[in-house]
Amino acid sequence: MSSLEQPLGLDKLPSLSNIDWLNRCSSSACRPIEEDTVMGSCWIEGRSCSSSNSCDEDSEEYRQETLPWKRQMRGTSKRTSNAGRNSVACGIVNDLRYLSNHQGHSYSNDKDIGATKYKWFFEDIPRYVKVVEVGPRDGLQNEKIIVPTSVKVELIRKLISSGLPVVEATSFVSPKWVPQLADASDVIEAVKNFEGVNLPVLTPNLKGFKAAVAAGAKEVAVFASASESFSKSNINCSIEESLSRYRAVTSSAKELSIPVRGYVSCIVGCPVEGSISPSKVAYVAKELHDMGCFEISLGDTIGVATPGNVLPMLEAVMAVVPVEKLAVHFHDTYGQALSNILVSLQVSNFSL
Repeated sequence: MSSLEQPLGLDKLPSLSNIDWLNRCSSSACRPIEEDTVMGSCWIEGRSCSSSNSCDEDSEEYRQETLPWKRQMRGTSKRTSNAGRNSVACGIVNDLRYLSNHQGHSYSNDKDIGATKYKWFFEDIPRYVKVVEVGPRDGLQNEKIIVPTSVKVELIRKLISSGLPVVEATSFVSPKWVPQLADASDVIEAVKNFEGVNLPVLTPNLKGFKAAVAAGAKEVAVFASASESFSKSNINCSIEESLSRYRAVTSSAKELSIPVRGYVSCIVGCPVEGSISPSKVAYVAKELHDMGCFEISLGDTIGVATPGNVLPMLEAVMAVVPVEKLAVHFHDTYGQALSNILVSLQVSNFSL
């Protein structure tokens, strides 16, 4: 059994291919393009400028004239969702294409490029995003060299001082499987009285939950997978068995008024099974929500997510779990984390 969220078999995953539209503009002028482009699950029918002069439109005119390219979600239903931002979910792909083709060409001499020209690009980004820092647990758990408890405590203290509202401190798992976190009780003892921050801990079962409560933990998290194979290799049980364990945890937590946060791993891809169906992610997320998890974090465990497969996954989950109860967690294995975060925030105000 491997430790939680360990990226198994990354060497077998395919590399991401280059996106050719990044190079469609030459150094002198934009070449004419008329085509239908398929990128992930977003279909885009677009055009580009035929000359350097025709590229000299300001961004507001471009947004009104050019951005009405036809956009539609393939394989997903249109929503009038509570989120209010779903209509622009595909816009990020078009907008990024435009910026990459035009930055350094049309606006190279404009003084207000940053302040005004691209203001529309960020109109649908929420003004506030909650960040849940998981470094002391997720970041350290696979490190081979044991980090001293005092260093972990100092790391948590510095993260808190940076202004983070939530810092996941450690995990109450078996030291046999995750020796790096064998000092979980000592860490919680040292940080439990820190003020102005929530310090949740991961608890894989009822035994871990009881140990966490005894140590002074005031918030916990549970960890399920959308992949049957990953669940068995990572936490040594099936998806249904893991959900049964977590129902026992959430039931005990309710009696003690302890909040429980839920994780779903392998939201788009698994190192064993490959691609994961959005319906599987939605099922696990709904089960965690129904058992009482106040928030469900959707995790791209092995970093294979792209905007094209994130959008249909979010579509499926948001159909069964209130959007205000959702968070996203992306790994940057192939350099896609920021793109995935951006497209997610254009859909709704997810925690990160």
